[in-house]
Amino acid sequence: MLNGIEPNGAALALFATTFAAGCLGFYTLAGMFPVRARPAPVAGLVGNALVLSNLALLAVLLGGVALYAHETLRWTSVVVAGGLIFLFVPSVFEIIPNKWRDSHGGLVFLGALQLVSLALLVSPLMKLSAL
Repeated sequence: MLNGIEPNGAALALFATTFAAGCLGFYTLAGMFPVRARPAPVAGLVGNALVLSNLALLAVLLGGVALYAHETLRWTSVVVAGGLIFLFVPSVFEIIPNKWRDSHGGLVFLGALQLVSLALLVSPLMKLSAL
């Protein structure tokens, strides 16, 4: 049944997990702007560095996810799966306590999550570029 909708189930699963990590990063970082409204635990020089590094990682991750989706999936699968993920990730975001996500440790964890997601995409993207 799934083959009629999206024949590449493994690629769809990788897209879903990496896009979910990107959406979680987006929602977390959206709460860090404007700078004057940033939560107190992440205000300051270290907090600014963590936010900016996570922002750079997020841009690279979302670019990689978009490239991967473009090269491996049907556009209808990307729209439906991506839309559902973008719709339901805020529920996951709300479960995470503020003291965790609005802290240096939370931003370090977010950066690690984005790095792991990028690492998952590297091998498939390298194979695609070799074709």
